[in-house]
Amino acid sequence: MAEDDIVELELVDLAPRGDAIGTGEDGKPVYVAGGIPGERVRARVYKRGKLFTGADLLEVVRPSPHRVEAPCPLYGHCNGCQLQHVSAGHQLEIKRTLVRNELTRAGLVDPPVEPTIPAPDPWNYRNHARFTVRHGVLGFVRRQRRAFFYVEQCMIMEPRINATLAALQGRIPQTTQCNIRVGAPDDAIAIQPKLPLDDIPTGQTHVAERLGGHDFQVSTAAFFQVHRAQAERMLELVRHWVRQAPPGPVIDAYCGVGTFAAALADDGRPVIAIEESGPAVRDATVNLAGIAGIELRLGRAELILVGYAEAGIDVAAVVIDPPRSGCLPGAIDALVRLRPHTVVYVSCDPATLARDLKLLCDRGFELVVVQPLDMFPQTIHIECIAVLRAAPVAPSDEQAASA
Repeated sequence: MAEDDIVELELVDLAPRGDAIGTGEDGKPVYVAGGIPGERVRARVYKRGKLFTGADLLEVVRPSPHRVEAPCPLYGHCNGCQLQHVSAGHQLEIKRTLVRNELTRAGLVDPPVEPTIPAPDPWNYRNHARFTVRHGVLGFVRRQRRAFFYVEQCMIMEPRINATLAALQGRIPQTTQCNIRVGAPDDAIAIQPKLPLDDIPTGQTHVAERLGGHDFQVSTAAFFQVHRAQAERMLELVRHWVRQAPPGPVIDAYCGVGTFAAALADDGRPVIAIEESGPAVRDATVNLAGIAGIELRLGRAELILVGYAEAGIDVAAVVIDPPRSGCLPGAIDALVRLRPHTVVYVSCDPATLARDLKLLCDRGFELVVVQPLDMFPQTIHIECIAVLRAAPVAPSDEQAASA
């Protein structure tokens, strides 16, 4: 099989990045963007690697019953969406299956993965866009071959982002990137970098957001969920599971700008919020000011958690929302030593989530539920909330621990 060869394939699986997988004559997997498991397709090889072959979809010989017409004219060139050709309901099932497969691959037997919670609207939801700029023109870069292309509008962006994109097109000199972020208020728009435009304000350092009944200042360098409606749902779920824990303090590790901490404090529990990112901590200092019962700590989560474990502090629940790379080993060790009644793990990467859940389950925790949430409709990305509880300690284990 060589580059530009045309092959006919039976697609049997889906890769973590959204490509459907078939098997070539050489036995290597062939990744086909735009395919659906169960389909038979014809595709042209564009890349031969040591471990896999990449191919462009040419024709669907036998379509899946879940195939739909992708509405976006950029689909297939754009890097942002991978599943527009899949019906909304089947997208949810695909995401649940991907989560379950990762957990099983990590060694968790029959993981309790719930059906994926759908978004109220799978279009026009993103509140943050990052555009590549070439010669003053804003666009995206294609996933394969890294080719730049012009973007008139993006169907998963909030309308205010598309309106701002139209106003900026062809007018941005001497920069290679442009970020547009919109907040909850209608007039909350931040454009970076600072641009020499008289009619459009740019260079804003923050945007205003609202979540869970609280107002938040979010700096342009800080993280905030891109889907506001689903972030509200996620916040409700995190609060629900923390409420199941007995009375006592809650730790919000990787607290970001303070969204979980603010909501958890509303329930009357003492909250310890931990964050190491400077911009996020500066935002959290403003956002959490005046909310009773919150202690904000600047530093690495694993180090601060170890300190609480060494001090013998009883913690009812820990909420962790780490980066895509998951928890460092020190954070897992600290959770094991702290042994809170409940751990609520929020993750945007099923593979690192599966790795960390297996480590915790091997060291004294039981997995209660994994709830996928469609935070990113039309894409392969998945948000999950996993809940663990400390397993009962046998008397012999308690004696050994106290010896």
